[in-house]
Amino acid sequence: PIPYYQSVSLSVGYMVKTKGNFQFPCGGNPELVVEFCTGIEEDSDIAFHFRLYNSMVVMNSFQDGKWQEEKRVSSDNFVLGHSFELRFLVLENGYQVFLNNKSILIFAHCLPLQSVKMLKVRGDVVLTSVDTL
Repeated sequence: PIPYYQSVSLSVGYMVKTKGNFQFPCGGNPELVVEFCTGIEEDSDIAFHFRLYNSMVVMNSFQDGKWQEEKRVSSDNFVLGHSFELRFLVLENGYQVFLNNKSILIFAHCLPLQSVKMLKVRGDVVLTSVDTL
């Protein structure tokens, strides 16, 4: 079910693989949000915020009650109405993101890996699987 929550303990080499399908909300474009957080509470720090919508990827982190500098990247690797596979690989210097087996970006770590305790997934999607490797 969405929103989806899973406890995580990150280290270099850790991977999260999500598969699903986009749903079409009434009068809007579907979006997918994946967050690596320090807790489940709404005001928890977010080490990595990933938002995919309108062929755009928005990345950010949320620290001490404030959003940091947002980064945007265009991505045409997903097609609405088709299934997707999204993978997050934890590297020494950041999170590498793969969309449908193509590397689309690396987002530098903003918080220590050991502070990340929760994975959250939300948006206009039906998840078919979430695997941690």
